[in-house]
Amino acid sequence: MIANHFGSKGGDEGLPSHHQPPVRGSEVKRLEQAEAVNSFVKDILKAQRNADVLVLGDINDFEFSATTKALTADGALFPAVKSLPRSERYSYVFQGNSQVLDQILTSPSIRNFTYDSVHINAEFAEQNSDHDPQVLRFRP
Repeated sequence: MIANHFGSKGGDEGLPSHHQPPVRGSEVKRLEQAEAVNSFVKDILKAQRNADVLVLGDINDFEFSATTKALTADGALFPAVKSLPRSERYSYVFQGNSQVLDQILTSPSIRNFTYDSVHINAEFAEQNSDHDPQVLRFRP
């Protein structure tokens, strides 16, 4: 298990910015973090091809972002959120926009799993956190 909390989106322009697409300078740091994690996962898989590896945490970036593409490069990881219907793919709501910021990614040996983003925080005024918890069940 590789737990992460990638760099914040702080300082990025919001979706309704006068620049379109909005300027998101924080993506550079997250992309570097994702490339390092991907390289580490590949090293693990080189040592043990069928290793069960989970990469999880607040990735602070969308499931379709360059950050996620770097994490999943060369088939090293699969974003579990893609197993959900599109309408359920969110873990955070910002300015009325449902977003995937929290992710669990699995190595190729973990294909038989169930995944859920438990919507108990993001869409409610009273919250324990501004992020929804993620749950992944699998048998090694």
